Amino acid sequence: MRYPLILHRLALALIVIAVFLPITICMVLGVAALLGAMGDSFGGVVLCRIGLACGILWAIDLICLVLILAIGSLREGPDTPDGPR
Repeated sequence: MRYPLILHRLALALIVIAVFLPITICMVLGVAALLGAMGDSFGGVVLCRIGLACGILWAIDLICLVLILAIGSLREGPDTPDGPR
């Protein structure tokens, strides 16, 4: 009976990550633009690459979130309109 609890916690963690990664991406890319404008092109490029990596992680997180939610809905079984199970 621990498996649904693990799915629940994993889904919750993926949702939290999906909410905070775009904020992190915006902050990192903003600082990269600031560094580029201040003349630190190397720091700007490094932070742009970090922002790109965070964007890739965000896409992977969203895909995993959809898969986890699909697994959870399949474990519940089909809905029956006749009444409670």
